Amino acid sequence: MKKEKDTALVNSKEWEDICERCGRCCYEKYEYRGKIFYSDTPCKYLDTKTHLCRIYHQRFKLNPECVCLSPELVKTGILPEDCPYVKNSE
Repeated sequence: MKKEKDTALVNSKEWEDICERCGRCCYEKYEYRGKIFYSDTPCKYLDTKTHLCRIYHQRFKLNPECVCLSPELVKTGILPEDCPYVKNSE
């Protein structure tokens, strides 16, 4: 039941509205000894001036490396602590 609720949330406007459009989730990340580090390299589809994805509605189709943020993924620690998804996670 929890999985179905999370899936419904991810596909909802409520989930999208949590995002503040900072774009940090669209930068390459590296894990070293259990800690996540962000590179200075953005996704090639990220508009670095507006912090918006240029292919947002087709991102998973056109960019297989794009990861769908979900409550489970947010809990893994891949996003910065001040990210609204992290602040709103249980």
